[in-house]
Amino acid sequence: MKEANAWEWAGLLAAGIAVRLAHVWQWEQSAFGEVAVGSAAYYAGGLGDGGWYSRLYAALCAVALQEETGLWILRVIQVGIGGLACVLVWSIGRQLFSPAVGRWAGIAAVLYGPAIYYGGEITPAVLAAFSGLLLLWGLVGSAGMGPLRAGVMGAVGGVTALVDFRALFAVGVAFVWVVQGSGDRRAAWWFFAGAALVLVLGGAVWSWEGLIPSISGLGLKEMAMRAYLFWHGAEVLGDIDPYRAAAPSWMLAPLMWRALLGFPFGLVGPLALVGVLVAVRGEEMDRYRALPLLFAGAWMLGSLLEEASGRSRLSAALVLLPGALAAIPLLLKKRQRVWGIALALVLLAANFPIAAAARAQSLHDTWAGYAYRELDMKANSIAAYERAIEAEDAGIRPYAELAEIYFDTGAYEHAAEIYHSLVQRHAVNKDIWVALAESYLRAGRAEEAAAIYADLAAQENEPSLAGRLGDARAAQGALEDAIAAYQKVVAVWPDSHRVRFQLARTWEQQSALDSAAVHYGIIVGLAEWEGLVGWRLAQVLGRMEKDNLGRIEKLLRDVLADHPDSAPALLCMAGLLHRTGRNEEALMHLQRIAAMHPDVQSGLSIGAVQSGLSIGAVQSGLSIGAEYRAYGLMESVYRAMGRPEEAAQAAKLYREKRLRQRADRRVLGNLEALLQGGTP
Repeated sequence: MKEANAWEWAGLLAAGIAVRLAHVWQWEQSAFGEVAVGSAAYYAGGLGDGGWYSRLYAALCAVALQEETGLWILRVIQVGIGGLACVLVWSIGRQLFSPAVGRWAGIAAVLYGPAIYYGGEITPAVLAAFSGLLLLWGLVGSAGMGPLRAGVMGAVGGVTALVDFRALFAVGVAFVWVVQGSGDRRAAWWFFAGAALVLVLGGAVWSWEGLIPSISGLGLKEMAMRAYLFWHGAEVLGDIDPYRAAAPSWMLAPLMWRALLGFPFGLVGPLALVGVLVAVRGEEMDRYRALPLLFAGAWMLGSLLEEASGRSRLSAALVLLPGALAAIPLLLKKRQRVWGIALALVLLAANFPIAAAARAQSLHDTWAGYAYRELDMKANSIAAYERAIEAEDAGIRPYAELAEIYFDTGAYEHAAEIYHSLVQRHAVNKDIWVALAESYLRAGRAEEAAAIYADLAAQENEPSLAGRLGDARAAQGALEDAIAAYQKVVAVWPDSHRVRFQLARTWEQQSALDSAAVHYGIIVGLAEWEGLVGWRLAQVLGRMEKDNLGRIEKLLRDVLADHPDSAPALLCMAGLLHRTGRNEEALMHLQRIAAMHPDVQSGLSIGAVQSGLSIGAVQSGLSIGAEYRAYGLMESVYRAMGRPEEAAQAAKLYREKRLRQRADRRVLGNLEALLQGGTP
């Protein structure tokens, strides 16, 4: 008999692993196989902190998901855990009901679609279900539980609660059960000690705030809706739906009953309840048969305090499978057939799919867009996000990420339209408004950008917002207003170097050279600004018509010592050397500029503008812009050296490259004078 049992549980273990491996293999072959989406994206490290999540499971992910491994390693681990869960369901069914019930419950666990699906996800659902089943298995027949077994079961309960905080309620039920059912009171305290030890250690490592989420939405209506969703069993996935994925799952499609029921917890729960009730009426009742119902109720209570989802129902569904299978033959008895038919009709009516298809499709498209973006498939990502925002109840995420893609690719007008639609439909935070204003500014809609920045600057005490308001005013051509905005920033926040640079440039455009020189002089000594500011200060000093050529030359030589390839600095130095009669040395600097860009068009690069115009990008753009001016100065130098043929060739190149520069400026507008990066 024992040998037969061994073959039976071994067969169930092998079947459970084989079925789950087949699903994992199929998922790994899809385009999304190595992209973690939804809650899995937080555990796999693809996204930031998404609120509460299992710290213990996150630690497991951190250990398993190294650079040289893919997501498959965790999926394979979970396949083994899922197979063992099937064996636990089999054993619980045998102990509570009969070998036949255990056998069929084990088979049901092997083929239970949600368990297979969540086994392929990088979430703690399967691990929580397994540890919950292990705790239940240890409590079944616990009348003779000794202190050692009680302590081990308590530790298992503590681990279950660390994996999923909802299990805290099930651990409480288990403790009460041990107190009431154990003949040895010491067993209850050993159980408590084991659970407390694990939880205290977890709290010491991750803090209690990290283990238990803040509980919200405890209104009666909200709780009732969560209870309905939990019991109903229909599912709205928060990630890529296997029915809608690029490669639909041939395995899960029949096992998850999409045509009629979502995840069929709505069948399992009622059947398990009926199984207990029928057993009470017609057979001698074993009190342990009520334990799975108590476990499921505790898990349901924990879910009602935070969320009702397929992941939260999985543990409850698996512990109820034996009772549900036990109910079926009881209901098929002749005297129970009327009850059975009535129950079937009630179950089918109660579990008819919730009308949430649009929301489900929107969530799927949102995460599909995220996955395509991770795979660097921008066109597919844009198409998925555009489908997502077509839904009436689309959330903030698809709008924000679609606009971000458009912004990153330089389609600022499209980005502005998406951000505008987002703020019209949702209450958004400051960052979205800033992104909308930035999109307007880069799209040449300075007036709309200025209006948003003015509102934000009035509400938020941040130099970056006031500085960007100055940028928008300058883009409008209201230089006096721009100067006023910039001066307000540098007066309150003297370390706002980007704003000070913009103020100095605006003063320079206004020919207020003294003011420009003062502000350039403040930041020229900063290493990250020297290459961009030093030659500009030299130009301003040269325009001031003072006897300061020595100071200008020293300033330029200091810049070139740290930035030898700065084309604007080389051009300024060449001009100074030519002015003082050192034409040979001037020619060397001009030839250096020409050698750096032999065949490149002049003007600021589009890539620099799209990348946010960091200091390095601006310097690169200025280097190309300095090229055609170098040929103009080169003509004068060659003539001064008595080399007319080379002078004529330089003049020809000057005209050609200046035409290219003008064409580039018509394309890019005046953005190169404003958007010098995003930090104050």
